[in-house]
Amino acid sequence: MNASTNQTTMARAGGRHSRLTALLVLLLVGGTLLSGQTALAQDQTLTLDEAVAMALQGNPDLQKQALAHEAAREDASDQKSQRFGRLSLVSSYNHYNLPRTLAPLTPSSLGSDPLSIPTTRDLFTAGIVYELELFTGFTRKRAVEISGLQEEMAGIALKLSREQLIYNVRSLYVKILSLQAQAQAQTTYVAALQKLHDNVTHELELGRKARIDQLKAAADLKSARAGLSQIESNISLMKGSLANLLGIEQVPELVDIDCSAGAMVRVEDDFSDQLVGSQRLQNAQLAVNRSHKLVQKTSGSLYPQLVLTSAYGSNFGPNDSSHFDSGTWQDETVWQAGLSLKWNIFDFGSRKARIQQARILERQSVYDQDKTTLELRQSLHEATTRINAVLDDYHSAEAEFALTSETAAIEQVRFDRGAADINDLLYAQARNLLAESRLIGARYDYSAARYYLNYLLENGENQ
Repeated sequence: MNASTNQTTMARAGGRHSRLTALLVLLLVGGTLLSGQTALAQDQTLTLDEAVAMALQGNPDLQKQALAHEAAREDASDQKSQRFGRLSLVSSYNHYNLPRTLAPLTPSSLGSDPLSIPTTRDLFTAGIVYELELFTGFTRKRAVEISGLQEEMAGIALKLSREQLIYNVRSLYVKILSLQAQAQAQTTYVAALQKLHDNVTHELELGRKARIDQLKAAADLKSARAGLSQIESNISLMKGSLANLLGIEQVPELVDIDCSAGAMVRVEDDFSDQLVGSQRLQNAQLAVNRSHKLVQKTSGSLYPQLVLTSAYGSNFGPNDSSHFDSGTWQDETVWQAGLSLKWNIFDFGSRKARIQQARILERQSVYDQDKTTLELRQSLHEATTRINAVLDDYHSAEAEFALTSETAAIEQVRFDRGAADINDLLYAQARNLLAESRLIGARYDYSAARYYLNYLLENGENQ
């Protein structure tokens, strides 16, 4: 139960008896907070570091991102390999209605011995072909460069995904611990209200209480039970989310984290120097470079395309029936090497449109880079402001705790001497417990705020 809930409950209470009841409830809740976290009931527990390690190893989304990095690496290797051309084994079979020669005829071959020229209707071909793009308007070079940039971007995306996963796990872990503490306090609160309701009902039967007092107690009890049910539902939902991040079916008992006040310090740095090495900004710059290379690659279609093709193989088959050596298999070795030039000089504006589209994408990537820089600076400012605000709240609760502790001690002495009634004592002790509750909540909030800052600075994995 947080401070706002306690104050709301006390404000709603009416009369001397209602004030006393609220103070008793606060005292019971505070006793639970002062006693610390309940001892772990299960043998199997999970620490925060273990949860992070488990998520990094078994999270399906992270594994998918790792495969995307591998795919980008293979694509870069593929683009580099294509610079060396293609070597292919080829073969074919064709049946003709008229005889064909195994090799092209020349006047000299016809004049020397025309009857010995092999002819066949079943022509088989087998050989090897090598093709190499000699000049493509630098499109092949740009494709290699683009694939290299995409591989680098995939690596950065994987690193950022790991940082995002670490932050999500830590954030959920801390929220679950905070909700569990609230659930323990709310359980004590419900039990106290149940006792109060039973006492008011009993005194109503004896004629000492009015019906309105019973109705107020019943309403407070139902509200408290609804609050406890909501907290338990939130714990269940967050545990399910954490289990999904860890790649497991059920989250075991969580071990409390160290939220000592000694580690809580103000943050004054704007972290401008660390933005230089930010991988988010590097990724945005790589996106701009990739878009620029894409413009250059698309512009390569304006240049001629020059391709080298060479082939070596054999044509063979049985002589047809008109040949004097019918049925005998013969073969001829053939090879060739040549250059082919293709230059698209007019395509009704298609290339121009593609180039313009690439340039638009390049400008968009520049705007995205500026947006990423501004959003990162704003997020860092919000993170530092949040840390300092939580720290101020902690110091405020700390000062309030010191003052209320002294006040409670004085009221205890006054009560022991008969100079004060029980209501004054309980009120002083309740204020002291509210300050203690604020201290516990502020420590959890500070841890969550530091996790967010580490995520923005991309050093959460090193913490």
